[in-house]
Amino acid sequence: MKKALSLLLALVMCLALVPMTVSASGITFSFNKTEYDIGEEIVVTVTGINELIAQLKAPYVRLILCKVGTPNSDRIELRERYPGDSETVRFAWTTESGMYEIRLTDSAQNVVYATSAPFPVGFIAGAGNISLDKTAYVAMETITITVSGITEQMVAARAAVYIYEKGAKHEDHSFWAAVPAGSSTQQLNAPNKNGEFEMRLYSNAMIKNDDTFVMSVPFTVFYQTGSDWARGELEKANAYGLIPDMLKGQDFSKPITRREFAAVSVKLYENLTGTKATPAATNPFTDTNDVEVLKAYNVGITAGTAADKFSPDVLLNREQAATMLTRVLKAAYIKSWTLATDNSFTLNFTMPAKFADDDKISDWAKPSVYFMAANGIIMGTGNNMFSPRATTPAEEAALYASATREQALAIAVRIVDKLKDKPLDFKQN
Repeated sequence: MKKALSLLLALVMCLALVPMTVSASGITFSFNKTEYDIGEEIVVTVTGINELIAQLKAPYVRLILCKVGTPNSDRIELRERYPGDSETVRFAWTTESGMYEIRLTDSAQNVVYATSAPFPVGFIAGAGNISLDKTAYVAMETITITVSGITEQMVAARAAVYIYEKGAKHEDHSFWAAVPAGSSTQQLNAPNKNGEFEMRLYSNAMIKNDDTFVMSVPFTVFYQTGSDWARGELEKANAYGLIPDMLKGQDFSKPITRREFAAVSVKLYENLTGTKATPAATNPFTDTNDVEVLKAYNVGITAGTAADKFSPDVLLNREQAATMLTRVLKAAYIKSWTLATDNSFTLNFTMPAKFADDDKISDWAKPSVYFMAANGIIMGTGNNMFSPRATTPAEEAALYASATREQALAIAVRIVDKLKDKPLDFKQN
């Protein structure tokens, strides 16, 4: 519709730049602008009304705002003018785009004495751009919105950014913030619920529809459900981009599976290296085709539990978690390291005091467990115990030593805080 009216609008704008005079009745309409946004105030100065009222010997006449081509009864607004009244008239609250006009009628709106030149409403193209600091937020977390390219005309129409549920109707918004001209940074709190949302920019805060909509940016909100001790590190994990999509909105205190841990490992690798991991071109596993597993396999963070099995839903224990995240560091910072040559590389560090259950820690896991302990990345479970793995059927049934989602994320956060961009001291055999 906008394209079809382009020629008409061009002609109308030329006409509207000067007052429109209706010589038959001696009425002149002068507008403050050549075009208006939806909901924007329309100010028109009308001359000749007093003389017309005197000629008609009527108590008053009416000025009505209408869409072009509609009957007087479909008026948008009405103003009554009496002799001696100010001749500057203000109209507002147009809710639809289209061509409008001001008509001067008798008191019953039956006879039209004069009509202004048509003027456009709602055809002003919204400008501007918005971007968000992240793609996912914890419920009620602060969202930082970068706004640019806002015109003075949009500011006059009260342009604003709004939070909507994904695909919601224009009127179904929640939090919002007005935006100034040019570029700015705005902040809003994420909704207090899980789900998919979008940040929208509208050129008009009073009327939101397809004509005033400029653009939107999607984002996700999820609850932070976990133990009190992990809350701060979970917030950091979210800020660092370490929480994979499959864990967002989940209970972080639950045990973590091999598939989930592979996804966390990939996020850590990408954070440390500043590069995106790519999945293996050929899937060696018959029990999963998860893309995050294939990324972890391709990077060398993890292998299968058998020649063609990954066992994605098997729970991970604490010593396995320490070992896999140590591999992430090696993959990120030792160029010649591969999973196949892992035994040829020894990390140099000052050995900390042994855990009381050192004899329960598998020999292949001890270098990683104590490397993590030496760097303050992994902690014991109390009483100087590490609780590396379950060793009895009863412990297995009780999920003893199972690594939890929040433990995995906490370890990943500490690796970023303590070891990112620091060279590894190692020896290659």
